[in-house]
Amino acid sequence: MRRPEELFALFEKIAVEDQRIRAMTLEGSRVNPNVTPDRWQDYDITFLVTDVDSFRQSDQWLDIFGDKIFMQKPEAMELFPPDFPNGWFSYLMLFSDGVKIDLTLVPVSDARDYFEQDPLIQVLLDKDQICPGNLRPTDEAFWIQKPSETFVHDCANEFLFVSTYVAKGLLRGELLFANWHFEQILRKELHRMLGYLAGVKKGFPLNTGKHDKWLLPFLSESQRTQLLGTYRLDSMESAWNALYAAMDLFEEAAQEVCGALSYPSINGDAKRVRGYIKTLKELE
Repeated sequence: MRRPEELFALFEKIAVEDQRIRAMTLEGSRVNPNVTPDRWQDYDITFLVTDVDSFRQSDQWLDIFGDKIFMQKPEAMELFPPDFPNGWFSYLMLFSDGVKIDLTLVPVSDARDYFEQDPLIQVLLDKDQICPGNLRPTDEAFWIQKPSETFVHDCANEFLFVSTYVAKGLLRGELLFANWHFEQILRKELHRMLGYLAGVKKGFPLNTGKHDKWLLPFLSESQRTQLLGTYRLDSMESAWNALYAAMDLFEEAAQEVCGALSYPSINGDAKRVRGYIKTLKELE
Protein backbone atom coordinates (compact mmCIF):
# COMPACT_ATOMS: atom_id res chain seq x y z
CA MET A 1 0.00 0.00 0.00
CA ARG A 2 1.30 3.47 -0.89
CA ARG A 3 2.29 5.65 2.05
CA PRO A 4 0.26 8.80 2.87
CA GLU A 5 3.19 11.11 2.09
CA GLU A 6 3.50 9.49 -1.34
CA LEU A 7 -0.17 10.00 -2.11
CA PHE A 8 -0.32 13.57 -0.84
CA ALA A 9 2.69 14.39 -3.02
CA LEU A 10 0.80 12.90 -5.96
CA PHE A 11 -2.34 14.91 -5.19
CA GLU A 12 -0.32 18.11 -4.96
CA LYS A 13 1.47 17.42 -8.26
CA ILE A 14 -1.85 16.87 -10.04
CA ALA A 15 -3.43 19.99 -8.55
CA VAL A 16 -0.43 22.25 -9.16
CA GLU A 17 0.05 21.20 -12.78
CA ASP A 18 -3.62 21.37 -13.84
CA GLN A 19 -4.66 25.00 -14.26
CA ARG A 20 -8.33 24.09 -14.03
CA ILE A 21 -7.79 23.10 -10.39
CA ARG A 22 -7.72 26.25 -8.25
CA ALA A 23 -7.86 24.71 -4.78
CA MET A 24 -7.56 21.30 -3.12
CA THR A 25 -8.88 20.14 0.23
CA LEU A 26 -8.89 17.05 2.42
CA GLU A 27 -12.03 15.91 4.25
CA GLY A 28 -13.33 13.14 6.46
CA SER A 29 -11.53 10.94 8.97
CA ARG A 30 -8.04 12.10 8.00
CA VAL A 31 -8.79 15.59 9.31
CA ASN A 32 -10.97 14.50 12.23
CA PRO A 33 -8.95 15.04 15.44
CA ASN A 34 -11.04 12.41 17.23
CA VAL A 35 -10.22 9.59 14.81
CA THR A 36 -7.19 7.38 15.40
CA PRO A 37 -5.35 7.04 12.06
CA ASP A 38 -5.09 3.57 10.54
CA ARG A 39 -4.16 1.94 7.24
CA TRP A 40 -7.77 1.59 6.09
CA GLN A 41 -8.68 5.27 6.01
CA ASP A 42 -9.92 6.71 2.72
CA TYR A 43 -8.42 9.77 1.09
CA ASP A 44 -11.32 12.20 0.71
CA ILE A 45 -9.98 14.80 -1.71
CA THR A 46 -11.86 17.69 -3.30
CA PHE A 47 -10.69 19.78 -6.25
CA LEU A 48 -12.33 23.19 -6.70
CA VAL A 49 -12.19 23.64 -10.44
CA THR A 50 -13.04 26.11 -13.17
CA ASP A 51 -14.76 23.59 -15.44
CA VAL A 52 -16.21 20.35 -14.08
CA ASP A 53 -17.55 19.22 -17.46
CA SER A 54 -14.10 19.15 -19.03
CA PHE A 55 -13.04 16.50 -16.53
CA ARG A 56 -16.15 14.43 -17.16
CA GLN A 57 -15.55 14.04 -20.91
CA SER A 58 -13.28 11.05 -20.28
CA ASP A 59 -12.15 8.99 -17.29
CA GLN A 60 -8.69 8.49 -18.75
CA TRP A 61 -7.22 11.37 -16.74
CA LEU A 62 -7.87 9.38 -13.56
CA ASP A 63 -5.16 6.85 -14.51
CA ILE A 64 -2.57 9.12 -12.90
CA PHE A 65 -3.92 8.13 -9.47
CA GLY A 66 -2.73 4.52 -9.85
CA ASP A 67 -3.89 1.05 -10.81
CA LYS A 68 -7.63 1.51 -10.45
CA ILE A 69 -9.57 -1.76 -10.12
CA PHE A 70 -13.09 -0.45 -9.47
CA MET A 71 -14.92 2.86 -9.49
CA GLN A 72 -18.29 4.34 -8.66
CA LYS A 73 -19.55 7.67 -9.99
CA PRO A 74 -22.59 8.44 -7.81
CA GLU A 75 -23.72 11.50 -9.78
CA ALA A 76 -23.75 9.44 -13.00
CA MET A 77 -25.96 6.69 -11.59
CA GLU A 78 -29.68 6.52 -12.33
CA LEU A 79 -30.89 4.05 -9.71
CA PHE A 80 -29.67 6.14 -6.75
CA PRO A 81 -30.32 9.91 -6.45
CA PRO A 82 -27.14 11.99 -6.02
CA ASP A 83 -26.27 13.46 -2.64
CA PHE A 84 -24.32 16.42 -3.95
CA PRO A 85 -25.70 19.67 -5.41
CA ASN A 86 -26.14 19.91 -9.16
CA GLY A 87 -22.83 20.49 -10.90
CA TRP A 88 -20.66 18.65 -8.36
CA PHE A 89 -19.20 15.31 -9.42
CA SER A 90 -17.41 12.55 -7.54
CA TYR A 91 -15.29 9.49 -8.26
CA LEU A 92 -15.05 6.78 -5.61
CA MET A 93 -12.01 4.73 -6.61
CA LEU A 94 -10.45 1.48 -5.37
CA PHE A 95 -6.83 0.69 -6.24
CA SER A 96 -4.93 -2.58 -6.44
CA ASP A 97 -2.69 -1.70 -3.47
CA GLY A 98 -5.69 -1.30 -1.12
CA VAL A 99 -5.91 2.49 -1.34
CA LYS A 100 -9.34 4.12 -1.68
CA ILE A 101 -9.66 7.68 -2.97
CA ASP A 102 -12.94 9.58 -2.93
CA LEU A 103 -12.38 12.49 -5.30
CA THR A 104 -14.95 15.27 -5.67
CA LEU A 105 -15.00 18.04 -8.24
CA VAL A 106 -16.69 21.27 -7.13
CA PRO A 107 -17.10 24.38 -9.29
CA VAL A 108 -15.08 27.33 -8.01
CA SER A 109 -18.29 29.36 -8.12
CA ASP A 110 -19.70 27.07 -5.40
CA ALA A 111 -16.74 27.54 -3.05
CA ARG A 112 -18.78 29.29 -0.37
CA ASP A 113 -21.47 26.59 -0.35
CA TYR A 114 -18.83 23.89 -0.29
CA PHE A 115 -17.09 25.20 2.82
CA GLU A 116 -20.40 25.73 4.61
CA GLN A 117 -21.71 22.19 4.07
CA ASP A 118 -18.97 20.28 5.91
CA PRO A 119 -17.11 21.18 9.12
CA LEU A 120 -14.36 18.61 8.48
CA ILE A 121 -12.27 20.33 5.80
CA GLN A 122 -8.55 21.06 5.64
CA VAL A 123 -7.14 23.22 2.84
CA LEU A 124 -4.15 21.63 1.10
CA LEU A 125 -3.73 24.08 -1.78
CA ASP A 126 -5.27 27.45 -2.56
CA LYS A 127 -3.97 29.14 -5.69
CA ASP A 128 -6.30 32.15 -5.57
CA GLN A 129 -7.03 32.58 -1.85
CA ILE A 130 -10.64 31.50 -2.33
CA CYS A 131 -10.71 29.33 0.82
CA PRO A 132 -11.66 30.62 4.28
CA GLY A 133 -8.64 31.34 6.40
CA ASN A 134 -10.12 30.38 9.75
CA LEU A 135 -11.05 26.74 9.18
CA ARG A 136 -10.85 24.46 12.22
CA PRO A 137 -11.72 20.88 11.25
CA THR A 138 -14.13 19.50 13.84
CA ASP A 139 -16.85 16.88 14.13
CA GLU A 140 -18.61 18.66 16.99
CA ALA A 141 -21.65 19.34 14.79
CA PHE A 142 -22.37 15.60 14.86
CA TRP A 143 -22.07 15.12 18.63
CA ILE A 144 -25.07 14.10 20.71
CA GLN A 145 -26.53 17.11 22.47
CA LYS A 146 -28.63 17.11 25.62
CA PRO A 147 -32.11 16.21 24.37
CA SER A 148 -35.23 18.14 25.18
CA GLU A 149 -38.16 16.43 26.85
CA THR A 150 -39.92 16.41 23.48
CA PHE A 151 -36.96 14.72 21.76
CA VAL A 152 -36.84 11.94 24.36
CA HIS A 153 -40.57 11.30 24.17
CA ASP A 154 -40.67 11.47 20.36
CA CYS A 155 -37.88 8.89 20.27
CA ALA A 156 -39.83 6.65 22.65
CA ASN A 157 -43.07 7.16 20.73
CA GLU A 158 -41.44 6.11 17.45
CA PHE A 159 -39.71 3.10 18.99
CA LEU A 160 -42.81 1.81 20.76
CA PHE A 161 -45.15 2.41 17.84
CA VAL A 162 -42.91 0.68 15.30
CA SER A 163 -42.33 -2.26 17.63
CA THR A 164 -45.92 -3.24 16.86
CA TYR A 165 -45.07 -3.34 13.12
CA VAL A 166 -42.26 -5.77 13.89
CA ALA A 167 -44.62 -7.90 15.98
CA LYS A 168 -47.29 -7.99 13.27
CA GLY A 169 -44.72 -8.97 10.67
CA LEU A 170 -43.56 -11.86 12.85
CA LEU A 171 -47.11 -12.97 13.57
CA ARG A 172 -47.78 -13.12 9.84
CA GLY A 173 -44.58 -15.04 9.20
CA GLU A 174 -43.16 -12.08 7.24
CA LEU A 175 -39.61 -12.17 8.59
CA LEU A 176 -38.18 -9.76 6.00
CA PHE A 177 -40.93 -7.20 6.66
CA ALA A 178 -40.36 -7.45 10.40
CA ASN A 179 -36.60 -7.22 10.10
CA TRP A 180 -36.80 -4.19 7.79
CA HIS A 181 -38.73 -2.24 10.40
CA PHE A 182 -36.40 -3.48 13.12
CA GLU A 183 -33.20 -2.45 11.33
CA GLN A 184 -34.38 0.71 9.60
CA ILE A 185 -36.42 2.29 12.39
CA LEU A 186 -36.34 0.43 15.70
CA ARG A 187 -32.55 0.14 15.85
CA LYS A 188 -32.10 3.80 14.96
CA GLU A 189 -34.25 4.90 17.89
CA LEU A 190 -32.67 2.34 20.20
CA HIS A 191 -29.22 3.75 19.40
CA ARG A 192 -30.54 7.28 19.86
CA MET A 193 -31.83 6.50 23.36
CA LEU A 194 -28.60 4.68 24.25
CA GLY A 195 -26.72 7.78 23.10
CA TYR A 196 -28.85 9.90 25.42
CA LEU A 197 -28.08 7.40 28.19
CA ALA A 198 -24.36 7.71 27.53
CA GLY A 199 -24.75 11.48 27.69
CA VAL A 200 -26.46 11.54 31.06
CA LYS A 201 -23.71 9.27 32.41
CA LYS A 202 -20.67 10.97 30.86
CA GLY A 203 -21.97 14.46 30.09
CA PHE A 204 -23.23 16.28 27.01
CA PRO A 205 -22.26 16.88 24.28
CA LEU A 206 -21.03 13.37 23.56
CA ASN A 207 -19.24 11.89 20.57
CA THR A 208 -20.29 8.33 19.67
CA GLY A 209 -18.81 8.54 16.17
CA LYS A 210 -20.22 7.98 12.71
CA HIS A 211 -23.05 5.43 12.78
CA ASP A 212 -22.45 5.12 16.56
CA LYS A 213 -19.23 3.18 16.01
CA TRP A 214 -17.94 4.33 19.44
CA LEU A 215 -21.17 3.70 21.36
CA LEU A 216 -20.37 0.33 22.92
CA PRO A 217 -17.67 1.54 25.37
CA PHE A 218 -20.23 3.90 26.92
CA LEU A 219 -22.52 0.99 27.83
CA SER A 220 -22.32 -1.47 30.71
CA GLU A 221 -21.27 -5.04 29.99
CA SER A 222 -24.85 -6.28 30.32
CA GLN A 223 -26.13 -3.55 28.02
CA ARG A 224 -23.51 -4.40 25.40
CA THR A 225 -24.53 -8.06 25.58
CA GLN A 226 -28.21 -7.13 25.21
CA LEU A 227 -27.56 -4.82 22.28
CA LEU A 228 -25.35 -7.25 20.36
CA GLY A 229 -27.91 -9.98 20.94
CA THR A 230 -30.49 -7.98 18.98
CA TYR A 231 -28.56 -8.55 15.76
CA ARG A 232 -29.64 -12.17 15.63
CA LEU A 233 -32.62 -11.96 13.28
CA ASP A 234 -32.28 -15.10 11.18
CA SER A 235 -35.38 -16.95 12.37
CA MET A 236 -38.80 -16.19 13.76
CA GLU A 237 -37.74 -17.26 17.25
CA SER A 238 -34.54 -15.20 17.22
CA ALA A 239 -36.40 -12.17 15.85
CA TRP A 240 -38.97 -12.35 18.66
CA ASN A 241 -36.13 -12.63 21.17
CA ALA A 242 -34.39 -9.65 19.57
CA LEU A 243 -37.58 -7.58 19.72
CA TYR A 244 -38.13 -8.26 23.42
CA ALA A 245 -34.44 -7.68 24.19
CA ALA A 246 -34.52 -4.37 22.33
CA MET A 247 -37.66 -3.31 24.20
CA ASP A 248 -36.10 -4.24 27.54
CA LEU A 249 -32.93 -2.32 26.75
CA PHE A 250 -34.80 0.69 25.39
CA GLU A 251 -37.09 0.93 28.41
CA GLU A 252 -34.17 0.55 30.81
CA ALA A 253 -32.25 3.31 29.05
CA ALA A 254 -35.28 5.60 28.76
CA GLN A 255 -36.09 5.19 32.44
CA GLU A 256 -32.58 6.26 33.42
CA VAL A 257 -32.53 9.13 30.93
CA CYS A 258 -35.90 10.48 32.06
CA GLY A 259 -34.92 10.14 35.69
CA ALA A 260 -31.59 11.92 35.23
CA LEU A 261 -33.17 14.76 33.24
CA SER A 262 -36.32 15.02 35.39
CA TYR A 263 -38.58 14.19 32.43
CA PRO A 264 -41.86 12.25 32.72
CA SER A 265 -41.40 8.48 32.53
CA ILE A 266 -42.34 6.48 29.42
CA ASN A 267 -43.05 3.36 31.49
CA GLY A 268 -46.82 3.69 31.15
CA ASP A 269 -46.67 3.87 27.37
CA ALA A 270 -44.23 0.96 27.24
CA LYS A 271 -46.46 -1.19 29.41
CA ARG A 272 -49.49 -0.48 27.24
CA VAL A 273 -47.63 -1.30 24.02
CA ARG A 274 -46.36 -4.55 25.51
CA GLY A 275 -49.96 -5.36 26.42
CA TYR A 276 -51.05 -4.59 22.85
CA ILE A 277 -48.42 -6.94 21.44
CA LYS A 278 -49.51 -9.63 23.89
CA THR A 279 -53.10 -9.18 22.67
CA LEU A 280 -51.96 -9.59 19.07
CA LYS A 281 -50.15 -12.82 19.92
CA GLU A 282 -53.23 -14.20 21.68
CA LEU A 283 -55.19 -13.78 18.44
CA GLU A 284 -53.05 -16.40 16.67
